[in-house]
Amino acid sequence: MSKKFLMLGALLSATLFAVSSALASDESRKELEEVVEEGGAAQFIAKAIAHAKATVKDTDMDAISKALRPYDQRYFPEGKGAVPTVLFFHGCSGPTESHEQDWARRLNKEGVGMIAVDSYKGRGIKWQDACNFQAMTPWQRSADILATIEDVKNDPRVDAEQLYLAGFSHGAVTIWAALTQASAKSAPIGLAEWPQVDFERRVQGAFMFYGTCMQPWTVDVDAVAFLGTEDRYIKEEVCQAYQPNHPKGAGELTLKIYQGATHTFDHANPNQANIDAGSVYDAAATEDAWQTMLGMIHAGKIREAN
Repeated sequence: MSKKFLMLGALLSATLFAVSSALASDESRKELEEVVEEGGAAQFIAKAIAHAKATVKDTDMDAISKALRPYDQRYFPEGKGAVPTVLFFHGCSGPTESHEQDWARRLNKEGVGMIAVDSYKGRGIKWQDACNFQAMTPWQRSADILATIEDVKNDPRVDAEQLYLAGFSHGAVTIWAALTQASAKSAPIGLAEWPQVDFERRVQGAFMFYGTCMQPWTVDVDAVAFLGTEDRYIKEEVCQAYQPNHPKGAGELTLKIYQGATHTFDHANPNQANIDAGSVYDAAATEDAWQTMLGMIHAGKIREAN
């Protein structure tokens, strides 16, 4: 498969994921579908990034932390001390409490903490604008990951050397953006420079649900992409084409592709926006994804102990 096709495929998926978790309106759906049909995906992404660079105000890590930390949802097992912790990044429709709680219950039962980060509330961002790439694109939102990695050192319940990133749709692509930026030490949009947060040392794994594969990354962070064959917005073929070209010195990239699974397949109680986007809960796919995550976290505990 040619590199040109791979790039177009990645751009196509990136365009489609903008409406993945939710749509601002039927008009937005039509507009974005027309972009894809007319072959304008590259221009759409380029415009979104250019718009972000032109409109996002300069910021710093302290300001990001001030916007985020009051709205964190923190879930920890009782009486366990400092534990491995998953940093959880929602899709473009914003946080869904039942979704966060479902994953937190699984993790806490296994002695793992979870911090769900709300990228919108402290900034007054409307999810429609994020879904339409008018606000908080992944290349800016990746700074939220960096600020959270730095801030969790202050929570005695967190083993800050055993962090895992979990992202869903927009959150998954945000993680991919952070991995590529960490590889080049390239600052997210809005930051003047790459912050020294020991990203590669502290992040032990990444779990990316129904996102897409974009530019190669080289940091030594193992990652899994969870994809469904019936996803309206993300084409699993893009990641299948990317995987053979994944840099050999990078952390391992595993693809888990679930036959018949839709976008947001792990939402047992999807909100209306998820339903409108075609979400159907897939218990078997969700359980397999969970066991994959748990296996990576347990392996990380063993490495740390040795």
